Amino acid sequence: MTPRGRKAYFAASLTSQAAALLRYVMLARLLGPLELGFAAMLMLTSQFFESISDTGSDRFLIQDPDGDSPVMQGFVHLVMAARGLLIAVALMALAAPLAGVYKSSNLITALMVLGVAPLIGGFMHLDIRRLQRHGDFWPESVMSIVAETAGLLGTVGSAWIVRDHTAVIYGQIARALSMVLVSHVMAERPYHWAYGRIERLRFSRFAAPLFLNGILLFAGSQGDRLIVANRVGAAALGHYSAVLLLIYYPSSALMRFINGMHLPLIARSRGDPARLDEQAQRLAGRTLMLAIAMAAGFTLVGPMATPLLYGRRFTQGALIFAMLACVQSARFLRQWPTTVAVALGRSTIVMSNNLARMLAFPAALIANFYFPSLVSIVAGFLVGEIVAILVALALLARASAVRFRPELRRVRDYVLVSAALIGAGWSAEYGRPLWTSLGVATVAATLALASWHERNVIGAAWRAGRREISRYAARGRRVSSPS
Repeated sequence: MTPRGRKAYFAASLTSQAAALLRYVMLARLLGPLELGFAAMLMLTSQFFESISDTGSDRFLIQDPDGDSPVMQGFVHLVMAARGLLIAVALMALAAPLAGVYKSSNLITALMVLGVAPLIGGFMHLDIRRLQRHGDFWPESVMSIVAETAGLLGTVGSAWIVRDHTAVIYGQIARALSMVLVSHVMAERPYHWAYGRIERLRFSRFAAPLFLNGILLFAGSQGDRLIVANRVGAAALGHYSAVLLLIYYPSSALMRFINGMHLPLIARSRGDPARLDEQAQRLAGRTLMLAIAMAAGFTLVGPMATPLLYGRRFTQGALIFAMLACVQSARFLRQWPTTVAVALGRSTIVMSNNLARMLAFPAALIANFYFPSLVSIVAGFLVGEIVAILVALALLARASAVRFRPELRRVRDYVLVSAALIGAGWSAEYGRPLWTSLGVATVAATLALASWHERNVIGAAWRAGRREISRYAARGRRVSSPS
């Protein structure tokens, strides 16, 4: 079955992350590092509550055999609305303690108002997700493009007027309103709530590990910024986030697209071991090559792009760019085993994966104690990501969902490329021309090794690209030919 709206879904993923990046760039230009740091604290808090309350509701409708059931969909709608209400109430009650964690009492009011957006978002119509079971990605694509555009305009317009960190709240409210409105317009079924004992039990078995997993997910993906905010302060967080988000948003766009395309395919292959292995191998190879390209590209482009986008105040050395490139690409690579786990309904593997990521915290704190710097914090989180990937693959292998040996080779290739990039970044920052040349040569060699191992994936992508070009060319000839 050919997915409907696949290209639009990819365009929506790019639009979403491009809008988020542009939003951050404009905030940096309009607000400066200090207010940008406060805005980052608000975004961190929002992501924290979204993570700890994540029950995987939207993904459940895609992977569960009864996800098409109107009663099941109504029950998930009820869960989503309750989640939005709980987040809003929690932010009202915990605003003062949270401001204390950030050592910024001026954030109390903003943190209380921050709950308006998730309260609104809880009423989103999930028909846009249910339709993905049938390969229809068009409704969510439209919703994403409209909502992200509204969020961008709301944030930038507010920042232009208020000139402080509260601009991100207004932007989130505009985005949530747009998502709810468009999701209802694009839905095929009427919106309703429902409750059933069977539905509750089925959903609880899937959601409970993900619910417990939420805080682990947040700590693993945002813990580095949390440590920077608490240890170094708002201005440093503004500088750090500015660099990190240059790779975070493009990688998130790709992550969302890869997950959206492969999750239904793997879920439909559960009963066929040969087809399941084929789909898992395809996902693994694509994700690895994209992760490597992402890491190498950001290491090269990041130092030049940062001052151009944000201004010279945000300039940093080459090493931190290489480190952040490796950490974020490792987070992207982790999407490969977790997508397989979610597609198979093995949410406990996702939780175990995020539990393994907690190694990043002691690693980062110990490294920072002996070598106080942003680089040491990032190094600790890189270790946590690699360990988490290995844990997830081992658990999937035990469940006979993947073959561990070829997957271990992929992780080894990624580690070799990452080590070479970090070495090249270090030598470039500290002015070692000979070592820099050696580092660049090592990067090229490790990239060539990984490419050789994934030559089938690269060949398939090349053939698919040629087919698309030929199709467009043939269409152009038909349009231009006389009738």
